[in-house]
Amino acid sequence: MTSTIVPPGGAVPQATRLQDRDPGLPALILVLAALTLARLIALVLSPSDLGFDEAQYWAWSRDFAFGYFTKPPLIAWVIAIETGLCGDSAACVRAASPLFHGATAFILALLARRLYGGATGFWTGIFYLVLPGVSVSSFLMTTDVMLMFFWAVALFSFFRYLERPGVGWALVFGIAAGLGLNAKYAMVYLPVMIAVAAIVLPRVRAKVLRWPALIALVVMLAFIAPNVWWNATNGFATYSHTGDNIGWSLSRLNYKDGFEFFGAQFGVAGPVVFGAMLNALVLGARSERPDTDRLLLWLSWPVVLAITMQGFLSNANANWGATAYPAGVIVATALVIRHRWRFFFRANLIFCGIVAVGALAATAALDPMAAQGPAKQFRQLGGWSETGQGLERVAREQGATRLVVGGRTLTAGLLHALRGSSLSVRAFLPAGRAPADQFQLDRPWSPGDPTDGTLLFGFDERTARKLGAKPVARIDAPIYSAPDGQMVVFGFKPKSRQPAAE
Repeated sequence: MTSTIVPPGGAVPQATRLQDRDPGLPALILVLAALTLARLIALVLSPSDLGFDEAQYWAWSRDFAFGYFTKPPLIAWVIAIETGLCGDSAACVRAASPLFHGATAFILALLARRLYGGATGFWTGIFYLVLPGVSVSSFLMTTDVMLMFFWAVALFSFFRYLERPGVGWALVFGIAAGLGLNAKYAMVYLPVMIAVAAIVLPRVRAKVLRWPALIALVVMLAFIAPNVWWNATNGFATYSHTGDNIGWSLSRLNYKDGFEFFGAQFGVAGPVVFGAMLNALVLGARSERPDTDRLLLWLSWPVVLAITMQGFLSNANANWGATAYPAGVIVATALVIRHRWRFFFRANLIFCGIVAVGALAATAALDPMAAQGPAKQFRQLGGWSETGQGLERVAREQGATRLVVGGRTLTAGLLHALRGSSLSVRAFLPAGRAPADQFQLDRPWSPGDPTDGTLLFGFDERTARKLGAKPVARIDAPIYSAPDGQMVVFGFKPKSRQPAAE
């Protein structure tokens, strides 16, 4: 994409093209609501089970806490509210995802409207909701869903604060950022990027270096304080896990993961949106409001560049750059709809629209176990119910009441699959080991614990025999970790009873 844009009153008359028109907020609300409703219906129709991460969050939601082993607590709190209203089905657990994304799109549209005008606001809302990453995320329950919403609220309040610095919008920012930190620690990127922007942009520095900004910081820290306390009383488990994920080391230097992450952003945001952001960064494309463009770039690109560096020094998942796109989609939309060529606007609508419709149809109708190629990772969303039924059948035959599972992912998936069962699901904790996940912390089973009425699942035969168990059944297990679709269940020989003393 070139850096040529159409200035107001330029060669292309205003509102002669679809991209120049502002259908208004009622029309935007109608479009966002319709797409959100369609996604909710697709979730209800979906044949998929919860993936193991989603099942883990569901399991956490059974017990209120200010923190959990690998994530802050907000996702568990939201799931607890959802399931209290509509039950424990996969559709109910995921229902918040399209709702939060729809709300995020609306907030970003309001902000874009204030910054660039009605047309930019309208299309920002649409463009955000059909970003390929958002189209996929809308059908999964992840921490990114709540993070993006509170990021958008904080971003909106920051720009309102720049318009009129005062306590009100500083409080809103602090609350939003604090709740965002309880969703995912990546929320910290936003205040850090604001601080950097204040250093390099004098107009921003003059507004940020005022006492209400300190109130925002204090409120943000107050909201995350309970989670800090929880970590302090639990060996800083979540922080240790986050640090392990970062794992920067020159000994792990590789070019593959860094370039793969950067390239994947064309898929996450769509080639037009990410291309427009790249055009603004490298070629200096600007709208009629260059100062606003520059600030939005400072609130988006540092995330992409930092996570790319993370990929070079360790590893990086494609979704780790998600927080670049609340600000990024606004500046990209502003550039795309002002471009002299209609091609980029149409290409983005067509490409992202096809992805959005495809994700909708796939969620509603496709069995995740049929996923092939790049979509093979979605196989983790299937087979859990059938595996749980097989385990219940073996438990009845063996008279078992306890199921010990090897590994966090299997434990999480089976906890949800067996939620209506009388089987007590336990996580295997090897002797002498410290808990490495929430299940080993809350529901451990270790060598030496009672074996009567106990089944083992997810173990290799050598480990099971060392624990004193032997194979008792082989069940259909069409899950990601069973290449041939079957897995062995192990059981313990009942202890012989001593004759009663005369």
